[in-house]
Amino acid sequence: MMVIVAVVIAGLVVRQMLIPKDFAAKNGDYKYQWHRLSNEDEWKRLEVKHMGRDFCKQCHPDKIETVADSGHQNVQCESCHVQFNLEKKGHKTIDLKADYKYQLDIGIDRSRELCKRCHSKLKYRPETYTLFSKGAIPFKMIDPEKHNPGVECVMCHDVHKTGFK
Repeated sequence: MMVIVAVVIAGLVVRQMLIPKDFAAKNGDYKYQWHRLSNEDEWKRLEVKHMGRDFCKQCHPDKIETVADSGHQNVQCESCHVQFNLEKKGHKTIDLKADYKYQLDIGIDRSRELCKRCHSKLKYRPETYTLFSKGAIPFKMIDPEKHNPGVECVMCHDVHKTGFK
């Protein structure tokens, strides 16, 4: 019994030493709880990687052309359409013929929650994007508690084109 208690205590001590105190801090700004207050600069430099637009273009060239001149021109398709949930939506494999039936359930999330993932004001986000081919574009951050609460973003904004509907 003493051995078990000693192992548990040792595990807790090691955990305290390895996990930063500010990990998963929830102080109002870090809504999704996977940020550390001490590494905001690291997040600013982090390059997000996806399967890529070229994969989607095989079957959806018209959609890729529509987005090309929009404010979302450098946002990968799966940022909105797959929603990081490959068990329920999206393509199971890169072999499009193998999972054709499964593809039919890819769905589109038009919820305010999805837009807030990128457009909510958070301390680690820059004021402008500098990755766009046409130069820096204002990030257009919003405070979701004040900016038309209760209204879905797609009621006013066309996500595949720049501007309003």
